[in-house]
Amino acid sequence: MVKRQIEKLRDIEGLYHKPEWYRPLLYGKHIYMNVTYLLPGVEMTMGSQREKEAEKIERAVFMLSGELELTVNEEKFAIKPETAFLVPREFAGPYIVKNVGDKTARFMVVMSPPPHPELKTENRHQIIKRYLANNRPVKFAVEMQEFEDS
Repeated sequence: MVKRQIEKLRDIEGLYHKPEWYRPLLYGKHIYMNVTYLLPGVEMTMGSQREKEAEKIERAVFMLSGELELTVNEEKFAIKPETAFLVPREFAGPYIVKNVGDKTARFMVVMSPPPHPELKTENRHQIIKRYLANNRPVKFAVEMQEFEDS
């Protein structure tokens, strides 16, 4: 049975997954959604070879605020608010996103299937518990407001 999930972003804790912060919004059996925060000058990779072989994740990304530069096989794209891009399940080289703006970049990420299926995560409380047990940084929802305002 699927549990009803209705979440407000402002109520969600933040988790640090080096090099980015994110707020896990929704977990389904076959889909997962978060909002990711990338600080100015910071770069991250989506769709690594290891990830593609182990988890076979497809991502849809929708830019909320800020400016990203997306690099795919040495081709560069400007990603601005109200722009979306897809990171395919099949490995086509890493998708490197870099915050090229002077403010925190915010983007929504929808993944299918959810990452780390072996953990059988059903809600954000389970992942927060794992983060705390492993001494990984967690911010209260009110602390995450700094990223909304920057």
